[in-house]
Amino acid sequence: MFALFTTCRWKVIGSEYIRQAMSEKTPIMICSWHGRLSYAAWYLRREKIRTWVIASFHNDGDVMARILERWGFRLIRGSSKKGGREVLLKMKEAFVSDLPIISITNDGPKGPPRIAKPGSSTIARKYDAQIIGIAGTSTRYWQMASWDRFRLPKPFSTIYIRISEPMSIPLDTLDDPEEESRLVSEFLNQNQDAVDNLIPKS
Repeated sequence: MFALFTTCRWKVIGSEYIRQAMSEKTPIMICSWHGRLSYAAWYLRREKIRTWVIASFHNDGDVMARILERWGFRLIRGSSKKGGREVLLKMKEAFVSDLPIISITNDGPKGPPRIAKPGSSTIARKYDAQIIGIAGTSTRYWQMASWDRFRLPKPFSTIYIRISEPMSIPLDTLDDPEEESRLVSEFLNQNQDAVDNLIPKS
């Protein structure tokens, strides 16, 4: 992965949003889709943005957890299906720690793809965290035959990263998990579609 990403060119849109959020010294939740995790993670590493990362106990989660740990991220292990309650407790602790930034894949670890699971954003809003989406793609890539259609850039391609403005969710959705999931999914999909549309169609 190091060899792949270091050969690529980068075009980043919206970096001012995450820098502004970090300068305000408030909690932040960074969101991306599982299938584009590699782009978001490498961007954070490249920009030296330290963050907690939620990694599942599934096989692919173990592989990614080892990579992320070597890249300097702090890990919160678990998922919505396994260790979910402990994950939420650790998120609460992280939001009041010396590093109040958490990165999650909202549809992980098993999908369905590009549909946000409820819970994480509820915790984030209770701690007044800014919710920011990071979407990525590349001009050339390998796409895996997995549930999330996981992508890795091919060498010497151009990577596009798009960072969203902080999300605004109505407070009345705090007690409506389905509506919260719909709004977060729509927010992240708009950001992902916008960056995908930057790639010229062949």
